Amino acid sequence: MAKKKKKQPEPEINIKQRFDNVKILVETNRPKEAIAYIYLVYDDIINIKFKKPRLAHQTIREFAIACVNELEKKLKPESVYPFIKKIEDIIYGGIEPTTTELNFTIDLFTNIYSEITGKSFSFKL
Repeated sequence: MAKKKKKQPEPEINIKQRFDNVKILVETNRPKEAIAYIYLVYDDIINIKFKKPRLAHQTIREFAIACVNELEKKLKPESVYPFIKKIEDIIYGGIEPTTTELNFTIDLFTNIYSEITGKSFSFKL
């Protein structure tokens, strides 16, 4: 009789540690890097949870659209698109993010995080 493989527990991201890193980036006057890092946390969560890595040729927006289309029952466009728009505006738009914009971006992220993982997370700068 063949042995059944035990299902490996899904790897998890230490979200608290990741946002401690965001806080350090903000405290060292690197708010744009903090925003980019928040996006990378989102990217990692999608990759770990859904086994969907961002392809080298995909822009941030193209990846978001692909994720929403392919994972439509798991990701809501009304959550993902405003988050991606804010990330793009800050990274590519030349806007220097204020604490208010950083906290707004974090709020958008926490909504997506809750939808994906079913866990709540709260963080403010």
